[in-house]
Amino acid sequence: MGKEEAILLLIMSAGAFIIPLISKKLLLPSAVGEILFGMVLGIFFKGFIEEVHILKFLGEFGFIILMYLAGLEVDVENIKRTTKLHLTGYVLIYIIMAVTSSLIVYYFNLPLIYILVFITTAIGLLYPVLKDTGILHTNFGQRLLIIGSVGEVISLIAITIFAVYFQSGISLQSLSHLLGIYIFFAAAYVMLRLFQLYLWWYPEFSKLFVQIGDTAESGIRANFVNMFVFVSLASILGLEAIIGAFFGGLLFALVFKEREQIKERIASFGYGFLIPIFFIEVGLRFNIKELLHIDVLIKAIVLTLSILLIKFLGSLVLIFLRTPLWQVILTPIALSMPLTLLVAVATIFMELKVLDNHQGAIIILAAIISAIIYPWIFKIMVKNVKLN
Repeated sequence: MGKEEAILLLIMSAGAFIIPLISKKLLLPSAVGEILFGMVLGIFFKGFIEEVHILKFLGEFGFIILMYLAGLEVDVENIKRTTKLHLTGYVLIYIIMAVTSSLIVYYFNLPLIYILVFITTAIGLLYPVLKDTGILHTNFGQRLLIIGSVGEVISLIAITIFAVYFQSGISLQSLSHLLGIYIFFAAAYVMLRLFQLYLWWYPEFSKLFVQIGDTAESGIRANFVNMFVFVSLASILGLEAIIGAFFGGLLFALVFKEREQIKERIASFGYGFLIPIFFIEVGLRFNIKELLHIDVLIKAIVLTLSILLIKFLGSLVLIFLRTPLWQVILTPIALSMPLTLLVAVATIFMELKVLDNHQGAIIILAAIISAIIYPWIFKIMVKNVKLN
């Protein structure tokens, strides 16, 4: 390891420790603070960032763990308990959003990838916001988590389809690729269901996959094996590793209901170091001066507002599900803070050369603005509703 590489790694590690403390004081999501910290670092270390291979490895590893945890966060049982009428309505929200996004992209002659940007939804930031406002365990809070979870799964499927399209276009090769992916995940689901049946007969064996605190930490090791199996198979299928990681976590959540402790242990490992390194590394890729350019700033603000508008149009479906008006108004705000997945979209499609640095900067800045503004608006509105 070279001298500059060691110094950069030391500064980033110190930043990963200090920045969340500063972000909390400034009422910012820690991920936003870490991205901004990375941008500042980029001013001083821009010259040799590409040569720091350990930094790229740690960032990618953090990204993989982040998406695996996102899969584990999906409460499959909660979704199963949702009535068919409501679940159909939630899916319809995203269909309307996709149609509206397509019309906007066509009318304004935007790059096709913006359809994905407009509909992307994630619960990574929504979950702590619901917790902070004290409505996490209310009916409304759980409904938002279900809608967000459905949207996160749809978003990951959409990312997969877009990635295949931009790699192979509309062709038999793309179709066979998507069919192969479907067969793989269907087979994985069937195997995990059979495994679940085996665990029903031999419940003591399940402890190996969720057990923590023993000297071998078998639960942690089992989860990493599961994660890397799906990451490796996704890479073999020509997919982004994070897509495999997400579905690996999702399928694990399907089989193991009692996973809170193992999830917390993996989260402490991921959020303790690797995930902050990923967000800092994302910031390092961008020139902070370019992000503050008036053209980029205006487009990012317009994109942020467009995401909210599209989410609002989709959320009107909730009126037909007899949802109170204040919840209909709050839902699009809650769905308009997909920080982690917007960063993922920008990162993946910049690597695929679908987005250039300028377009990537707009999406990243829009993700930062939405992660700052919308949680704040949501908290104020929830507080006023409670007061009234």
